Amino acid sequence: MTETNPTGRRRTDADDTASEVTTAGSGPLPRARHRMPIEPERRSLRVLFVGPAPEDHARLTEMMRAVGSPLVTVDHAVDESHAVEALRSTHYDAVLYLVRDARQGWSRFVRDRRVPAVPILYIDSTGRSQTRALRRSQALHEGAACYLLDEELSGPHIETAIHGAIERLRLQKAVNEVQERFALAVRGSNDGVWEWLLDSGEMHFSRRWRELLGYGVDELSNSADEWFERVHPADLLGLRADLDTHLAGHKAYHEFEHRLRASDGTYRWVISRGVVQRDATGNPVRMAGSLTDTSNYRLREQKLLEESRQDPLTNLPRREPFLERLRNAIDLANAYDDYSFTVMMVDVDRFRWLADSIGHRAAETMLSILARRLVACVRPGDTVSRFGGDKFAVLLENVDDVQQGALIAERIRRSVGEPFEVEGQTVYTTVSIGLTTSGRGYQDAEDVINDVGAAANRAKEEGHDRLRIFETKMRDDALSSLRMEVALRQAVERNEFELRYQPIVELRAGKLTGFEALVRWRHPRRDLVSPGEFIPIAEQTGLIVPLGRWVLREATRQLAEWTAMLPPGRTLTMAVNLSGRQVADPRLLEEIQSLVDEYGLGRGTLKLELTESVLVKNADVVQRFITDLKERGVHLWVDDFGTGYSSLSYLHRFPVDGLKIDKAFVDGLDGTDQSAAMVRTILSLAENLGVGAIAEGIEQNVQADQLRALGCASGQGYLFSRPIPADEVQALLVQG
Repeated sequence: MTETNPTGRRRTDADDTASEVTTAGSGPLPRARHRMPIEPERRSLRVLFVGPAPEDHARLTEMMRAVGSPLVTVDHAVDESHAVEALRSTHYDAVLYLVRDARQGWSRFVRDRRVPAVPILYIDSTGRSQTRALRRSQALHEGAACYLLDEELSGPHIETAIHGAIERLRLQKAVNEVQERFALAVRGSNDGVWEWLLDSGEMHFSRRWRELLGYGVDELSNSADEWFERVHPADLLGLRADLDTHLAGHKAYHEFEHRLRASDGTYRWVISRGVVQRDATGNPVRMAGSLTDTSNYRLREQKLLEESRQDPLTNLPRREPFLERLRNAIDLANAYDDYSFTVMMVDVDRFRWLADSIGHRAAETMLSILARRLVACVRPGDTVSRFGGDKFAVLLENVDDVQQGALIAERIRRSVGEPFEVEGQTVYTTVSIGLTTSGRGYQDAEDVINDVGAAANRAKEEGHDRLRIFETKMRDDALSSLRMEVALRQAVERNEFELRYQPIVELRAGKLTGFEALVRWRHPRRDLVSPGEFIPIAEQTGLIVPLGRWVLREATRQLAEWTAMLPPGRTLTMAVNLSGRQVADPRLLEEIQSLVDEYGLGRGTLKLELTESVLVKNADVVQRFITDLKERGVHLWVDDFGTGYSSLSYLHRFPVDGLKIDKAFVDGLDGTDQSAAMVRTILSLAENLGVGAIAEGIEQNVQADQLRALGCASGQGYLFSRPIPADEVQALLVQG
């Protein structure tokens, strides 16, 4: 059988085996004679035939049976309304819609169908070949799964078409699901998406990409310049370099954080990510990626950074921000002759003692009030920083006159001197202030801090509550002190110390009763170093604790050794000085007990000496300490009595065993009654308290005679002996 098709070519029987089956966007399938016939999936199918003529339904059913398709059930609906009802009540795998004369019914069916997607095969039986191409295009556009010609239908043909339509619908559903998941993921990530056609330079931005910058859908063109022209100038080179590196194949993917200008003129932080697609020769043809808004993260990061740079107690900048501003001031001063600055270090006097007295929370409250007072004393453009602990740094810009800086320092000193009301307490404090100016030609911020710190330390050393202007000698002294500290630490490690022992004698009989142990440092280059030179540094650095521990052990060892050389019944005493830091050491009492037990020291033979200032500043600790010493048979004496504290009321609190009259009072003795007034008072006080007394620094016979006349039992000084090494003490004892 042959027939002429619209193109004029005569059809052959072979053509019937591959009737024209058209799908959306595909065109005619290849002719069957060029390939093996498709074997349809053999499974049970149920299809709905829509057409007014029962004979058409019977014909289609017969076609299916003729090719041995018993698994295909063909139901019949006479029009579109019945078809819609059938689809709502029964599951069908496909719909065969036959169109004879007009397409109105088909259009209504497509419009009214509100059921799950089912592939619809459009069967054209109008016979009008002239408009067939138009009808096919319209049918496919309106949703037909494929387009069939009635006169070309056969059993195998229609079965293959049904299975093909079902498979295409399944694949389309899978594609749609993937696309929906991708779209959902993009929406969930809140990212914008972009695509860049590299050959033309055209760029497509998603709706979200535009929204991130505050633009509507139609407000940006499809040009790469819409992106690059909005990049912050400081980030543009970095962005282009990262893109070029990826395009050149040196980086697996593009990722770069930068700033983009939004529609309101502000910049937003974003991260751009993307990958390139290459052609068969490896040349980049397109690139796609996403844009993530990181502005909120950056704001939180900036806030945390600012919080880390700001002291939470005082709301003042910390050390590092202050140093940054100081470095900038140094650069300006070096670049411009008319720019200058002044720096002050404000150090709160006796803050640790104050915190121990009023409580640390109240002390912190006081610091926050003090910080507000400092800010009120300077100009709006100046910088006040909490430099650390109880220290504040002040930067006065365009102030190079020392007198002007001194006026501001005096204003600070008076303001801080006003009472503080904290937690129901009235508190007073003072500050020591160091000052320096840019006139010294500073190049480094640390040099400024070192100098102004040295000036503040000098103000403290000179009595607190005062201002000191930096002088070069202060720097030399600070450097010398630092070198001394380093050498002292090495000396402790190398055991470069030795003891000298000054005899203590009974003044009436001239009898030797004991010794005071005095430490000396045998420096490898300077020979013996005076205690007055290194003991203050040891106190400041805490090295006095290990050094004092060694002194105590060595002195008790020598005491035990020398006592063993004496005749039976005769004893010696050993006096050892203690510092406040040693008393605060919780291990001290345990060490003393260990020494008493190890060397079998008799009661009262070991005498520990504390100054008045140590007694008063650590009253509660010292009171418990003395009580514990008594239990161990160790005595405690007050050293340098009469010079350290103006009130004598503390003596009633502390059960001390004796007073040592300071050399300053002994020096004034010249044999007259007037010169003896203070010494007589101290001796009377000791007698009334029932404690002993020893006079220090006796260098002349007139002093010794007058002390004997006043009733002072014991003394020590160069009149009797200078401090001597241990081997000379042994010779002295041997000689008797």
